[in-house]
Amino acid sequence: MSRKKKKEFDLSGMKKLLRQSPRLDFENMTKYGPGLPLSHVPSADMPPLDIERDWQEMGERAWHVLERRRMRDILSCDDDGQPSEFSRYLELLRRSSPRYRDEIFIGIEPHSSRPVFVPRQVFERHAYVLGGSGSGKTSHAVTQILFQLSECSVGTRGQRDRPPILIIDLKQNGDRYLRAVAEMLAREREQDLKFFSNDPDYESLYFDPLYNLRHVRYPIKMLETLMKAFSLIYPEGYGSDFFTAEQRTQLMEILYADQRPTNMDQLIEFIRKAVRGKDGNADARGLYSALAALKPALHIHTDGSPIDDAERIDFERFFEESEVLYVHLDSRALGLLSRDVGKLLLFSLLETASQREKQGRKTQAFVVIDEFHRLAARNIVEMLEDARSAGIGFVLSHQSSSSLKTRDADLYGTLFENCSFKQCLTVEDPRVIELLREISGMKTEFRQSHSKSTTHGRSDSTGLSSAASQSKTVSDGFTSGPLGDSESHGRAWSRGSTGGSSLSHTEMESTSRSMTLKEDKVAGLTPEMITTVNDVNLMSLVHVKGAGDRCLSPTGGIPTLVQGLYPFTETTAQGLEKRPWALKPQERLDESLKPEQPRKASAPPRDAQARKTPGWNEGEKRSIEKRIKALAAQLDDQIFPEPLSAEQLARRHRTKIKRVLEMAKELGIAIADRQCALSGHDCKRLEARLGEEATTS
Repeated sequence: MSRKKKKEFDLSGMKKLLRQSPRLDFENMTKYGPGLPLSHVPSADMPPLDIERDWQEMGERAWHVLERRRMRDILSCDDDGQPSEFSRYLELLRRSSPRYRDEIFIGIEPHSSRPVFVPRQVFERHAYVLGGSGSGKTSHAVTQILFQLSECSVGTRGQRDRPPILIIDLKQNGDRYLRAVAEMLAREREQDLKFFSNDPDYESLYFDPLYNLRHVRYPIKMLETLMKAFSLIYPEGYGSDFFTAEQRTQLMEILYADQRPTNMDQLIEFIRKAVRGKDGNADARGLYSALAALKPALHIHTDGSPIDDAERIDFERFFEESEVLYVHLDSRALGLLSRDVGKLLLFSLLETASQREKQGRKTQAFVVIDEFHRLAARNIVEMLEDARSAGIGFVLSHQSSSSLKTRDADLYGTLFENCSFKQCLTVEDPRVIELLREISGMKTEFRQSHSKSTTHGRSDSTGLSSAASQSKTVSDGFTSGPLGDSESHGRAWSRGSTGGSSLSHTEMESTSRSMTLKEDKVAGLTPEMITTVNDVNLMSLVHVKGAGDRCLSPTGGIPTLVQGLYPFTETTAQGLEKRPWALKPQERLDESLKPEQPRKASAPPRDAQARKTPGWNEGEKRSIEKRIKALAAQLDDQIFPEPLSAEQLARRHRTKIKRVLEMAKELGIAIADRQCALSGHDCKRLEARLGEEATTS
């Protein structure tokens, strides 16, 4: 049978028509994919092709093109004078419909060009980024998430303003790149970056712990907040429970006393008097040790003196004005102080957010903590459970999962469960590999098995015959089933001749082939697949849970490989990393390093050379000392102490106010109320009686 000749079509007329169309370009349509409305080809009376303009006109349809091609294959990216590839994706998100603007762009699939999105509300339930040094943890993953979370968005849930952003940097000298990014975010809001550091070399705001905890009106709640912030609630067990209870009881007595502390210095002083000395509560000394370091710390405002609101951290203002606050804590040189100040900041933030949520003023905020393991403690991880309902989403990043092992517990499992978004740029810990392998689920694999068999046969015979014959037989067979295929072939020849004698020759050959499929269940990700992220730049495993059905790129809760992008070009990134922080002027630095209350100069020592000075008379010296002592004894009966109230007398002599009032009545001293100040003469009479009673008891 002859095959029909293929008919040739003349497309020259169609091409000419398309070239004359003002909206279509035949060559570019075939190049960039169907449905791409590029402009016409250049001609004498038409403007030249402008891909940038045509790309802007595409709008949301551009994402369908990006499912087959990367952005850098279509537009100029990462070149000198051109924006980065990530900036192109981000710009496209900003001008897309609300269904795209409610998503966070994470990267692209490595085996295709499909963009990977994560719903914004996932980050309201906390994110976790794991990556070793040089993996792009901060310069890529944290930065691209921060840029998008910081923007106001028009999503499916309506218009949302720019959320407040708190960044906590725990590196010794700070991360210049991350602070430069924070300055960009503040500049976009037409604000100045709010900056705090416990390093005296930097210009900084002041942090007043009690001022930021002013929403806590109940002493018992203030007590629990301070104990949690300073990790004074020890794990349950024999001995540890006792010290927790003693510190709790001692702090409760101070906060519920009639004369309560109004600033941190007073609180520290009250605790010192209560736990030190012969009659102090030695079992509660840990309370004083934890708080005492705040008093001499620089940029920590503890004395309650007036200070301008613009010069201190105020979390109420932080929420109201959607501030960008950058906190640098030197966790290397000032590790213990940084942990205490960092936890105080976080608990102050949470208390303010919780109070606003009660009043119906809930504002979504995000907190980014770089090198989180230096701040990690049991109560910080537990705080994540309460932060979501108060409107605070955390983005936590650090280098190694093993650094989350504390003396009391391994916090990695708790952290992994409480974060809805996880991104791993390096995976070396066997625990993490096993955890990712388990949550990757199971997939079905079919394994093939093949078999082949061949049979040969031959026969010869001679005899008398008067006939001639010749035959050939060919047989083929093929069978297919649900779990395999089988194939068979057979051939046979037969020839004969006559002429008084006969000769017969027969040959046979048979071949049989079969294939069988075996079904098996295996893990979705093998350890070899997981560790590929360690060798590929910006390759990561992303795990998202609770994304919902409306996610643009659902992963089904299974870890997915994602190829990331740098937010800036290499030249821009290098410039950000080299930008130094402003140092405090030398005169202000010297002034801040001076002690708040300078000690009085002590008298020069009386050495041997001084005693030999002419005019020195030891007898005259003893005579002068004797006259001074006599004069002091005489004046002691005439000078009265300062006026005090009954409450102050009771506190000074460690007795009950009721007993002071009873003594005053016995001595005929009229007291209007416990707060009424007594004269110096009456105070001296009462103190003498209190002293006698203490001696007798």
